[in-house]
Amino acid sequence: MRYVAAYMLAVLGGKASPSQNDIEKILSSVGIETDAEKLKKVINELNGKSMDELIAKGMSIHSLKHLSD
Repeated sequence: MRYVAAYMLAVLGGKASPSQNDIEKILSSVGIETDAEKLKKVINELNGKSMDELIAKGMSIHSLKHLSD
């Protein structure tokens, strides 16, 4: 979740396609160390998707979790 949040912050900050280094800078600024392999996987999954698409997908997953509780 941290990687996704940092990715979205980078996009909001003007990076259309944030790099691994961009995400690492954001996370390290608040004292979070990154796992390079996990971060690479997240970036590969998110690149090319719009913020609206990512938010909609997250909302649908969240609502499904709520229904299963």
